[in-house]
Amino acid sequence: MILLLLFSFLLGACVGSFLNVVILRLPLDLSIWRQPSHCMSCGTPIKAYDNIPILSYFILRGRCRHCHASFSPQYPIVEAFSALFFSLSFWYRCTPIGAAIDTGSLPHWPLLHSCLTLWLADVSLVSLLLAITLIDARYLIIPLELTASGFLFGAVLTFLNPQLHSVSSHWLALAEIGKALLAGAGLFLIVRTAAGWIFKREALGMGDVHLMAMLATYLNWPAILLVIFFSALLGSLGGLITKLVTRHAHWRFEIPYGPYLAAAALLAHFAGTPIIRWYLSLSGF
Repeated sequence: MILLLLFSFLLGACVGSFLNVVILRLPLDLSIWRQPSHCMSCGTPIKAYDNIPILSYFILRGRCRHCHASFSPQYPIVEAFSALFFSLSFWYRCTPIGAAIDTGSLPHWPLLHSCLTLWLADVSLVSLLLAITLIDARYLIIPLELTASGFLFGAVLTFLNPQLHSVSSHWLALAEIGKALLAGAGLFLIVRTAAGWIFKREALGMGDVHLMAMLATYLNWPAILLVIFFSALLGSLGGLITKLVTRHAHWRFEIPYGPYLAAAALLAHFAGTPIIRWYLSLSGF
């Protein structure tokens, strides 16, 4: 199990390194594939021995080897967070696999299939939301490339394992995605359209609608409703704090809503079921 955890940690660090490329280049319409890693200040390509996730930042003391420009601490933070989450999620979801291997037997396919799809759902959702959060916080945009990729990846995972949506067949899983789409993206689209007519200004960006569509492939419709509730609560608190800190004279100022949707989505993904059960118990259902 230790070797599997180490592998997941290293994989997470590499994914975090790729996420940094996505976060920095995608909003600027720069290719994330064609151009190798390079210093954003002088453009010098970064050698392989200077491109080791987490470690290189500290070896180079946070500076480019050629021009000595400072690198953002975002690099090691994103890489370390991804590495830790990948390994923690693997330990949480895939302990039965490690237990089977430790006893000297190969885990059966149903066990592998169930554990790995749950783990992939965790790490893909968190990775996407991390990139979306940092981009939206800085640029006030949610790239369609991320939400579309997440929608496709979540749909494939649901097709591979309908249990991700708490059903037993592929057709029922597709129906659950449809319900979640209506509850989330459909409702957001209605609010966006109605608010545009009434207030003559944009209340929700299309990026937020696209993000809700992506979440529909990972979460059931009750969890989507939780996302809407908690994101509205967190967004209201964030807007109030922003007004107090920046001392805006009025309430008409933009805040990135993606980070609040992401935080609410993580809460719904990892704790949605007990929260919903608790609420239903209070309601007498």
